[in-house]
Amino acid sequence: MRKRKSSDSSNSDEESVQVAEPPEGIDEDDALFSKSHVNCMRTFFLDQLGQGKASQCLTIFVAAFLTYSYNNVGSKVNVQVSTMTVITIFGASPFCRRHLVPAAIGAFAGGQNIIAATTDNENTIYASNYLWLLLLSVVVGLVWCFVITPFKILDGSGGRLGTTAFIGMNITMLLFFGPLGVVQWERYIFGLYQVVFIAEEDTRMDITNAWEWADEAELAIGYFISVVWLGVSGGAIRIAHNNTHPPEALNNVLVPSLIALISMLLINSAGYKHAYGLYNGFAVGSYVAMASLQKIPTVKKFTLVSCTAAIWGLVLTPFFVGFPGKSGFTAMMGHQTFESIERIVKKWHQQRLAHCRREDQMRRANHSQQHHQEQEALQPAAAAPINHDEAPSTLLHHPHSHKPQRENSVLLKHQRRQQSRLRHYQDQKQGNGPGFDSNSKLQHRGWSATQSDAADGWQHTLESQQDNSNNVV
Repeated sequence: MRKRKSSDSSNSDEESVQVAEPPEGIDEDDALFSKSHVNCMRTFFLDQLGQGKASQCLTIFVAAFLTYSYNNVGSKVNVQVSTMTVITIFGASPFCRRHLVPAAIGAFAGGQNIIAATTDNENTIYASNYLWLLLLSVVVGLVWCFVITPFKILDGSGGRLGTTAFIGMNITMLLFFGPLGVVQWERYIFGLYQVVFIAEEDTRMDITNAWEWADEAELAIGYFISVVWLGVSGGAIRIAHNNTHPPEALNNVLVPSLIALISMLLINSAGYKHAYGLYNGFAVGSYVAMASLQKIPTVKKFTLVSCTAAIWGLVLTPFFVGFPGKSGFTAMMGHQTFESIERIVKKWHQQRLAHCRREDQMRRANHSQQHHQEQEALQPAAAAPINHDEAPSTLLHHPHSHKPQRENSVLLKHQRRQQSRLRHYQDQKQGNGPGFDSNSKLQHRGWSATQSDAADGWQHTLESQQDNSNNVV
């Protein structure tokens, strides 16, 4: 024996592996090539066996056969208990781990008892029931292989596998079960004219039996709590493990199914009278917890989606009674409804933010314009440079500008009189203005000594000159 270093260190954490020496006469390279060739062929065969459409349909039928038999043969087991048990068995098997997804779909398809509901003795299982089950499994397999998987319908959504079984059941019901009388058409609205406990599809009661609203409320609350419990616990465990061990994610189908099975066994051991209703709640919650962590990344969202799915479960109680995959369809409706509401709220929030931004921009623009106008009103207008070559009419004047004051506008009255007399005296002295005779005597009316002088009337020299000027033609 000798040690050889691993050729691919990324696929193995070991630094070296022990390899047996080849027999004599056989080349070492040929031995290694043949061994690796065998390993590749085995891996390729297992991958093709798990991915082939025929193998997936076969796995769906086998899982449906086991679930239906476990539920109806011998001492009957609850539908949800048998479903979770088969999923756990397939997930725990090393060989069947590659077939866990189609096995889960088959378990959902076989988790029902409405095929035998039209027989005379429901405790008797006939071979024809398995033929109808085979037909249902084929239809469900075709829906999965040729519709859901290629077009990636509900990819990553909670309840995707159960919805596949539910769609296949409705197609089979419309084409075969309903027209041939295998399943009653009244199953679509069975809860509208028969007494059916909330979320308790396996319980059959006569409509004449007593009914108490206290039991109804108790079962509704218990169902709601069970859905939220499984959805939150399963999602929280997957998120915690993904945060601590990122490369090795937990199986999103096996872990919630195992938690649901343990919860069902605990409730069954307690002997609760409405245990069947809680089982259905655990099933819906586990299907919610199977959603992709990219779709539901937080525990808060798992809680909200679980609450929405629980409300859908209460609403759908009287409809599709006993249909396989109804719990998965309920989980899917809860997940899609939550995502639709989240998109609407997000779009409304974005529109509101955009509207607030526009209003804020308009408010800032109006405030800036108003501030600019106030600044222009407060600041004096800049004086334009005066050009003496331009006409006076082209010069701009402020509307409130004052006229230029005259030179003697601030002089007193007696000062203006003195200036007027001085100018008059200068004009007379130069001979430009009217003068008076220096020999004439200054007289005043009050100075007249005799009556004749007063009667003649005395006139000032200026007055006489004015009279003469008026008489000139």
